[in-house]
Amino acid sequence: MGDEQWFWDLVWPDVDGVVVDGVEVVEDTVRIDVHAGQRAVMCPACGTAASRVHSTYTRRLADRPIGGRRVVLRLTVRRFFCDNAVCKRRTVAEQVEHLTTPYGRRTQAVARMVQAIGLAVGGRAGARLAGYLPVRVSRDVIVREVRRLPDPPSGQVTVLGIDEFAFRKGATYGTVLIDVETRRPIDLLPDRTADAVAASLADHPEIKVICRDRCSTFSQAAARAAPDAIQVADRWHLLHSLARAVERTAHQHRACLRKDAETGDLDEPTEPSDPAALAALIEPPEPADPPDGQLLARVRQWHTDIHELRERGWTISAIARRLGRDRKTVRHYLTTDLDQILASARERRPNGHINRFKPYLQQRFRGGATNAAALFREIRERGYRGSRVVVTKYIATLRAGTTAPEPPQPIPSPRRITTWIMRHPESLTDSQRDQLDRILDSCPDLATARDLAHEFCTIARKRRGHDLTHWMTRALDHGPQPVQGFAAFLQNDWDAVVNGLTLP
Repeated sequence: MGDEQWFWDLVWPDVDGVVVDGVEVVEDTVRIDVHAGQRAVMCPACGTAASRVHSTYTRRLADRPIGGRRVVLRLTVRRFFCDNAVCKRRTVAEQVEHLTTPYGRRTQAVARMVQAIGLAVGGRAGARLAGYLPVRVSRDVIVREVRRLPDPPSGQVTVLGIDEFAFRKGATYGTVLIDVETRRPIDLLPDRTADAVAASLADHPEIKVICRDRCSTFSQAAARAAPDAIQVADRWHLLHSLARAVERTAHQHRACLRKDAETGDLDEPTEPSDPAALAALIEPPEPADPPDGQLLARVRQWHTDIHELRERGWTISAIARRLGRDRKTVRHYLTTDLDQILASARERRPNGHINRFKPYLQQRFRGGATNAAALFREIRERGYRGSRVVVTKYIATLRAGTTAPEPPQPIPSPRRITTWIMRHPESLTDSQRDQLDRILDSCPDLATARDLAHEFCTIARKRRGHDLTHWMTRALDHGPQPVQGFAAFLQNDWDAVVNGLTLP
């Protein structure tokens, strides 16, 4: 095959000493028989040249595709004796430079291709993409090849970010160091001690800025290993700590919020009289609720399927397993008339449920409309699809005064209140803004916490660190206790906090 050697030089441009013995095309696979032409190999243990052949065996290696077909190399490998008497190895298997690796089932070129796929799209997507190339690899193979890549050199790090991460949340934590300018990880430490962080910082004397949270361990390590670097308290951690202080304030005033809710201050009932306000009392239907035609078609299909299987001799349990229904449901469809099932389905569906029309009926009843038939016609025009009997019974309970009281409006949780306070006011809905205003009117301390939080957020977002002194005075003098604690803790790391609220 000497005349074809130029072609194989194109296929393996960086591989020397490989002799092609034969080529076979089987369906979508190209099988190439090759062997190495080298006369001797170097023992990896002692470095002695070995030339005496011990035995041969065949390796199957996946190579880069040719002409849209998979390529499989059947490489004849020789095993040589190591003639060094003091060497622990007795035999040495030959490797082809730039082509094979020990125990590898793919050539080095395919391994690089798989690594590139994994870095670009990941494991699952990479396995699907490789099938079109065509290269047969699984997602686990792609992940293993990516893990074999050496860590990229970190280079010069000017701005360093330090934070902790959890091996096991609440139990074991490590430390991650990131180049803030390139957003690439520099190092992962097994713990978050000052000694470990300081040792890692000592490897990068070029660091000028260290961005961190307010953990004393990180500040001590930075002061010890990089005393000339500017320490910056990360703005995200500052806002997160402020939000926790606001949430603790909401927890402390939970009792007064509940008291105001019981007296009706948080949810005062309205007495609408115009038609538009009355119509607004009716809750909208569920968006996922199917139209009547789809609902009835589904019920009819179930009824048909159940009766057909029953006529073929299926038991109720077998029908239930086949259709994925409860046995009681199957028995109900077998023993009940179809019209009755359809009427029951209409009455049970959310669109026909009377609950979302109860506020409207109550308001109309208090306004003097006590005729059940007339009220039924009114809500029928507004989307009610239930039974008239249900409306009649409900009006009877209103007339007798035995209607169950409506459940009180739930008080928003402290976390929800904190979310409303920390968000920009323009991002809140009208309902959320109204609820928050009523809560703040009933709790002066929460209102003060809201004002201080908004002012601090403005300082952080607009990087006006010079205004922090004025904010600190207000927070310590007039803020609720959790916000005072947050402000006092900022004083322990004042320079880093000011840098975090000033530097870009």
